[in-house]
Amino acid sequence: MSTHSLQLLEIPGNYKKGTLPYNPRAYIALKWHGPIELPSGPKKKKVKFHTLSPECQGFSEIEYEIDRLIQELQTIRKQAKKFFQRKRK
Repeated sequence: MSTHSLQLLEIPGNYKKGTLPYNPRAYIALKWHGPIELPSGPKKKKVKFHTLSPECQGFSEIEYEIDRLIQELQTIRKQAKKFFQRKRK
């Protein structure tokens, strides 16, 4: 399923011999430019992202962040419903 405004920002781990290893990381990010710059595409052009989550180093962490975002969006939905249902004077 494609998303309109959010995306999973995947950063593969580094296990190359002779370099400092690190685990894969992921963020939930907006699809607009923002403060995180990472090489992307064939020419490794820097792309900026706004993230909606802290760095996640495993599926359980991403799952927790998704659940947190769902709860936040549901809260915003309730607030918006109350806002739009107010009687206008």
